[in-house]
Amino acid sequence: MTTINLYLLAALIVGIIFPAYAIWNGKKTKQLIIANPEMKIAIFKQTGIILIVLTILSITPFLVYHERLEVLGLTFMSKPYWVIALFFIALLVLFVLRKIRLSKNSATKFYKANSAIHFLLPATKDELNVTIIVSFIAGFCEEIVYRGFLFWYLSQHLHIAIAMILANLPFALGHLTTTGTKNTFAAFILAFVFSAAYVLTQSLWLPILLHILVDLYSMVFAYKSHQIINHHN
Repeated sequence: MTTINLYLLAALIVGIIFPAYAIWNGKKTKQLIIANPEMKIAIFKQTGIILIVLTILSITPFLVYHERLEVLGLTFMSKPYWVIALFFIALLVLFVLRKIRLSKNSATKFYKANSAIHFLLPATKDELNVTIIVSFIAGFCEEIVYRGFLFWYLSQHLHIAIAMILANLPFALGHLTTTGTKNTFAAFILAFVFSAAYVLTQSLWLPILLHILVDLYSMVFAYKSHQIINHHN
């Protein structure tokens, strides 16, 4: 298989085949979790594994043909202190988020704002712990796959603005049948924030950190809101 075909195969899988599968399987997954809430942790773990597989798939062509991963914005990987700093900042924010006490009013607002995805958010400590791990995995993996590999690949053939749209679209559409139209649109907008951070810095360091922080905020506050609402009820 030629180099271009190997890159193309990876781009087709992460950009078309996987998002199509996620859309097709999303409704089934949603119904499964609603009917069997105890399956939530297993679904979270499965998501983490899938993201790791997609990331491996995305960087394999570079490893096979000895291409530099720096072109994907992974420049910081050769500087361990940047990786350490990234984890330190994320863990520090996580510590602060877990210490924050929500008022009943704030919890109610957050709870209502995310009513469409209550079934998917952590409601127990075990679920929260798993989603925290998945937040780190998603931050790294989705940025490497979409803002890194897919955007890089498409930008080789298309205008940068078109490449950015097409790279972010499958990322957003992967949420469609699970989280609904509103959250899919929000994911699409958020993806452009991550893309802007990548273009401005020419590194995935900032997008990865932002992605992790957004997910941690969502998961921790979802758990806190659930606990407050149910405690008062």
